[in-house]
Amino acid sequence: MGNPFSRLNLVYNPFEPAGSGAPVSGALWVPERWRQPLQDFIDAMEYTRGPKAYAILGGYGSGKTYLLRWLERVEFPKRRIRAFYFDNPGAQFYDLANSLLRQIGREEFAKSLWEFLNPQLPGFQMSLFGNPFREWLRTVKKYRRQDEAIRLLAEKIAERQIATDEEVRYKLARLIVETYDQPYFEYKDFVAGHRTSLVAEREEAPYFAAVLRSLRFTGSANAIGFLLDEFEEISLQKRLTKRQAHDYLSTMKRLIGLTEREQFWIVIAMTPQAKDITAKLEPALWERFVSHGKHEFEIPPLNDYEAVELVQHRLKSARPEEGGSDNLFPFPKELINYLREDIKSSPRRLVKVCSLAIARAASTSISGIEVPFTADYINRIQEELYPSVTSTEEGSIK
Repeated sequence: MGNPFSRLNLVYNPFEPAGSGAPVSGALWVPERWRQPLQDFIDAMEYTRGPKAYAILGGYGSGKTYLLRWLERVEFPKRRIRAFYFDNPGAQFYDLANSLLRQIGREEFAKSLWEFLNPQLPGFQMSLFGNPFREWLRTVKKYRRQDEAIRLLAEKIAERQIATDEEVRYKLARLIVETYDQPYFEYKDFVAGHRTSLVAEREEAPYFAAVLRSLRFTGSANAIGFLLDEFEEISLQKRLTKRQAHDYLSTMKRLIGLTEREQFWIVIAMTPQAKDITAKLEPALWERFVSHGKHEFEIPPLNDYEAVELVQHRLKSARPEEGGSDNLFPFPKELINYLREDIKSSPRRLVKVCSLAIARAASTSISGIEVPFTADYINRIQEELYPSVTSTEEGSIK
């Protein structure tokens, strides 16, 4: 069976049905008006002391997640900033440690840190075969040298300037050695005070700083970047309890502190309403976070030119090799004139309309859809997904 998208001069549908996030494949493109403020911020702070914190503001469907993914995949890697993306990570500080290290995986984190520290136990002979890290762990356990291995690793952690605090060094060393019995993380591992916790009690911030340095050193990165999406879910609750408000603000304070002391960047995406609530909870903290408004950007709606560019870039990424045209086909050249203002100005709505239009035209069970698409077809698609006020009123009258 042939490719159902071939008559549309496409290999696949480059528009995701949900219209949110970023496409799995293809180069990410962002409008100049979005890109420039972020690049200016990074340029200004790359070699400057001070909080490397930034807030991206926008309503639902405005492109916040897409912009974070662009930073993760395009802009940060160019500057050797190792980026980690988090979706609604939670209010408490240990939620971030949990999300971060479970995203990496315990064995991967422990193995990379072990290789960086290169601990040499006296009388230990490394195998030339298999997994050297697992072999080292197995031998340490077999000959009951765990305490000795933890002491040696803790010394190496201090020597390589990952952590100065004795308890933090011990916890990181224990994390490595105990990976043999537990090669995965559990949530309780990051709750300070828990009997088996890997986080030193009352030392959450120094521990987190040590984790950041470990990731930076083992990845040969200039810095670590956190991209926090939907951080607003906490502040947008109808009513914050005192505990929730304390955890939320405390986490923000600790993150800002880390950006000032470490090679650490943080970009938070939130709605303007969430920004207002956060600013009211503690105005001085928010002003410090956004550097008195210099480090915040509210995503503007797409203009006509940007809407056309978005569609063209997505289509180009899905063209066959011999047909790398950057025109709008299977959409008509006059596409922008056929779209309602609320559709073409919203990235999510625009992507969803384009996705459904292509999916329908490629369906083997639907025939008779003319290409390039007609104005009537495009109008039917956008009305189906987002009925206009007029059509809704007409339907209720009928």
